[in-house]
Amino acid sequence: MIRAEAQYPNVAVFANFVRMKPPEIRKRLDDTGRTQAALARHLGKSKDSISRLMTGQRGIDADEAEEIKRFFGDDVQPAPTTQLIPVYGYAAAGGGDRVSIASDQVLDRIEVPAGLTRGDTIAIRVAGDSMEPRLYSGELVIVGLGVPPTRNGDCVIEMKDGTALVKQYRGQRDGVVFLHQLNPEDEIRVPMIQIKGMHAVVYRR
Repeated sequence: MIRAEAQYPNVAVFANFVRMKPPEIRKRLDDTGRTQAALARHLGKSKDSISRLMTGQRGIDADEAEEIKRFFGDDVQPAPTTQLIPVYGYAAAGGGDRVSIASDQVLDRIEVPAGLTRGDTIAIRVAGDSMEPRLYSGELVIVGLGVPPTRNGDCVIEMKDGTALVKQYRGQRDGVVFLHQLNPEDEIRVPMIQIKGMHAVVYRR
């Protein structure tokens, strides 16, 4: 399970209507097939008043913001509480502790709480025992693609050949990324030219 102390941000679909801009209102009208005339009737305003609002000639006060929220309220969909992410874990050709994360090498799909990371999220089953006792073979790590690793934090190094390494990130210098493994204790050096991306492990389960 995801660690209990993890915090998951709530997604507020219609947060802060006071700051809602006219282009957003126009888009919502277009998306729902509603008209400015219908909005004017709901707000008890003239068509001219709504037209000036939509062109930015006047602002939206707090009361109008609440009424606009009610006008579109029927269209609000509940925010998803979970997301389905791919799991990679097939050992790469040649064995060792590399896993294949090519698009056709999905091992499974699992549900995790929505909003774990701002971008895409994947899971990887650790291969080999090079990170024991910190990470064990078969243990699942949740990875935020594009989330930069922190020094001494667990990371996934995505190689240009479609494989990936799960290690500790130690930094980079002169075109070389420095990693650390625990079993046996060793420093791993990977030329940046071989790396496609570096991603932080954000959760373990």
